Order: sequence, then structure tokens, then C-alpha cells
Amino acid sequence: MKTKISQKQAIELINKNLFNSECCVVEFNNELLSPSEVILLGKNGIEVPENLIFYNDNNIDFCDIPEISEEDIETGKIQWVINAEFPVDYETQKWIKQQNIDINKLLPELLRNFYHTMKILQKNAAFL
Repeated sequence: MKTKISQKQAIELINKNLFNSECCVVEFNNELLSPSEVILLGKNGIEVPENLIFYNDNNIDFCDIPEISEEDIETGKIQWVINAEFPVDYETQKWIKQQNIDINKLLPELLRNFYHTMKILQKNAAFL
């Protein structure tokens, strides 16, 4: 028969290298766990309910995350990603499938070409 223990008891056993999922079943109570405790439990096959995870955004150290500069975007080191949803009629959808078109590759190319075409038109065309 498996022994039932709390999440805090499981952490204590893990830290002492005594935890064994074959003989211990974790029964969660309402005690909150820090992200490091959740990771420790996760590494030992114990999934923690989301409502028991406690963290404070003000205590998270972001100092090792570099600032994104304009140069990062201009050089392509960082790229904007746009997730968009738009309706596609049945006939077009069928054609896309038949042609094995990767929409995620096609659309950025179409937008880039459209943008460059519009820039050329603005420089070289007289609008009435």
C-alpha cells in the first residue's frame, strides 16, 4: 500500500533523496508552493495544480534578460511575429491544400513584396 503525503512532505523527502513515487502518493492540500518547489516536484514526476503555485512578479530578477534595441529589430536579430486569423473561402482553401502551400512561409513573403511594391510606386508614380 502506498503512503499518502503532502506536497511539503514530498519536497522534504526529495531533498533527502528518500522520495519514491512507487511508495508515496502526493495528496495536495491548500499550501502554496514557490516556482522552485514546483520545478523540484515536476522533476520527480509530480504535477502541481496551477492554483497552488505562488509567485510574486516583483521578486523575479530580470537583470540577465537583455533589453531589445532598435538595432536588434533592424538587423533581424529580433523579429516581430504576428498571429492573425482570417477567413478563407472553400475554393481557396482547397487550392492551398492541393498545392501544399505553407501559409506561414507564403504570407510573410507576400507582405514583404507588397510593401516593397508600394514603396516603388510611391517614388515613381504620380497619383491623380
